[in-house]
Amino acid sequence: MKASHVTTYGRLLYCLFRIKMAASISRLKSQRSISLLQRLKCITTTCAQEKQTSMINIIRDNSNATSITRPHRFAYPRTYPTILVFPDGSTINIRYHEPRSIIKLPVDMSALTEAEKKRILALRKPKQKLEVIEDLSVDVNFNEYSKFFKK
Repeated sequence: MKASHVTTYGRLLYCLFRIKMAASISRLKSQRSISLLQRLKCITTTCAQEKQTSMINIIRDNSNATSITRPHRFAYPRTYPTILVFPDGSTINIRYHEPRSIIKLPVDMSALTEAEKKRILALRKPKQKLEVIEDLSVDVNFNEYSKFFKK
């Protein structure tokens, strides 16, 4: 696997494919690993559609074997621990090539109800600032302060 074939999404998906690899070796048999794999399939199709890259550049597998290599130092610079937040709110910890603390995946708007769409669009609108108008016209009676003036 050449470094030029690996996209930004490919680096992010590397850690997710490690989960897939572990599940295929039967290390993870819990319900959580199954749901992670289902989300992984959704992410890989989304990333492949957005970036027009085939997943064969990132992982090579067939019915007999799956091969994933470790990130070599010359091809993959330093990676940082990052929290990946799925649209349903669940999170996993991954290693990402940029120093970000949280990466939030986008929400699929076509799968939402009309009320949820309106709520999300309302949250995306910029908040309007309240204009504060100060009243500078203050009535001052100078006769009250005349005793403080020097003659």
